[in-house]
Amino acid sequence: MENKEKKYKGLVAFDLDHTLLDHNTWKITPSAMESIEKLKENGYLVAIASGRDMKNRTSIEYLREVDPDALIHMNGTMVELEDDILMDHRMDKELLNRVLEFCEKHEMPIGVHIDDVDYFVCPDKVLYFDKVYFKTDMHRHFDDPKKLLKLPVRSLAYYGERSGGKELQYAFPELNVMMFSKEYGADVVEAEYSKAEGIKHLCEHFGIRLMDTYAFGDSSNDVEMLEKVHVGIAMGNAVPEAKEAADYITDDIDKDGIRNALVHFGLI
Repeated sequence: MENKEKKYKGLVAFDLDHTLLDHNTWKITPSAMESIEKLKENGYLVAIASGRDMKNRTSIEYLREVDPDALIHMNGTMVELEDDILMDHRMDKELLNRVLEFCEKHEMPIGVHIDDVDYFVCPDKVLYFDKVYFKTDMHRHFDDPKKLLKLPVRSLAYYGERSGGKELQYAFPELNVMMFSKEYGADVVEAEYSKAEGIKHLCEHFGIRLMDTYAFGDSSNDVEMLEKVHVGIAMGNAVPEAKEAADYITDDIDKDGIRNALVHFGLI
């Protein structure tokens, strides 16, 4: 990521999973990478907007590959340039404790990965999630989730079924529980934080107009982002909520959806 104060033509934000990163190959699609380089050459600010902590061991290689100008990660609770943190919000500890206790009582797998350690309630269910969602061994190293009360927690990951996500949302209206694009898993953040808020911070910092903002996404945690940018673009493989929120639906991730939409809007 570059940290140069410069004038950009506009901002283009990309979700990672199922938008840039094809889970069938675990690679960023080549046409998307070529298009991102053209975007940069054409003077647009390129941002990754992900629910992931993009600097942990399972994500850092993708961050390095894309090399964005800015990073909105953990669903907008942290916004970074190369050597500058524009926003960094930590989850309220009292709220965090109540969430952990609720999930332990109801056997709902929730937690977060910090510094190569997995702090989760119901670790066996997390391993099952890895099998059905990631379809790979994530080489987890579990520890007591209560240790999170002394660690910097910005967002949580819920690794259960959609019904459990709805139950969690009902129990904690002060949270935003955003399901992944499949039937398992959700990002969990305090309700006032989102990828859209992260984009707002970047626009204010660089003086980018709303009418010059674009975003690509596929999941429920992309909905607000797709609604609030000038042009929200849902992948062809997106969930129905994301498609409904978008201004334009492009092709699937493996059908050059990123490139096709950027060409359609004249950005490359």
